Amino acid sequence: MTDSRMAYDPDRLPWLTEERKPRRKPGSAPLLLWALLAALIVAGASYWLGMQSATQLDDFTAPVTASPPAATVKLPQPTVVEPRPIEVRPAPMPDVQPVAEPAPVRIPQASPARKAKPSVSRRASARPKARTVSRLARVRAAQAKRPVAARRPAPMRAWPASVSQGAYGRVVRIGAYGSRRQAKLGWWKVIRRYPGMRRLKAVVAPVQSPSGRTYYRLQFGTTSQAHSEVLCQRMRAIAQSCAVIGLPRR
Repeated sequence: MTDSRMAYDPDRLPWLTEERKPRRKPGSAPLLLWALLAALIVAGASYWLGMQSATQLDDFTAPVTASPPAATVKLPQPTVVEPRPIEVRPAPMPDVQPVAEPAPVRIPQASPARKAKPSVSRRASARPKARTVSRLARVRAAQAKRPVAARRPAPMRAWPASVSQGAYGRVVRIGAYGSRRQAKLGWWKVIRRYPGMRRLKAVVAPVQSPSGRTYYRLQFGTTSQAHSEVLCQRMRAIAQSCAVIGLPRR
C-alpha cells in the first residue's frame, strides 16, 4: 500500500505496517492425493501377502493322517468235537433175607405187696399232726356257726371332735386364728386341699394363750393315733400348725 492509501483509510492506524500474506505455491494439493493413494496401495499389498503366507503355513503344519493299509487275514474254521457217550452201569442189588419175628416175651405178674406196718416212730410223729388238724377243724366249725355280721370287723369310727377327754390321740388341733370366722375360712382351705377330711367332724375350739389372749383352732376327730399323726404331717406340708391332743401322760 502507498502512503496516499494509508492516509485515506480511516480504520487503520498510521504507525502499523502492512502485513503481507504468504502466497501458496501452485500444484501442492495433487501431490498429497497421490501420496495417500500410494500408501493405501502399499498397505493393501502387504495385507494380501500376509494372508497368503498364513494359509501356506497352516497347510504345512496340518497333520497328515495316513490311512492304514488294508489287510485281510483268513481265520481258521472251528472244529466241532462230539462228546463221547458215558456208559453207566447200575450197582448190583444186595440180597435181602427175611428177618424172623421175635418170640413174644411173657411178663410175670407181680404179686400184690403187703402193706408194711408203720413203725413206732412214725406213729408217734403222726399223732401231733392229727391233733393240729382236729383243732383247725374245730375252729373252722365254730367260725361257720357264727353269723356273718359277727365275722366282719367293726368299722372304725372317728372320735367326736367336741370331746377331748379320753380321746387318747384321736383329736387333732389345726391352725390358730383370731376369730371364729377366720377359723371357718381356714376349714374351707383345708378341705379344698384334702377333700377326704370332709368326712371328719370338725369344731372351732377356743384356746387361751399364756399371755391371756384367746385363739380359735380347728379341732378334728380321727379314728386312731396313727391317723392323727399322718394328718399332722399333711398339715405341716401345707404350712399349717398341727398338734395331737388327748394322749396319755408318760
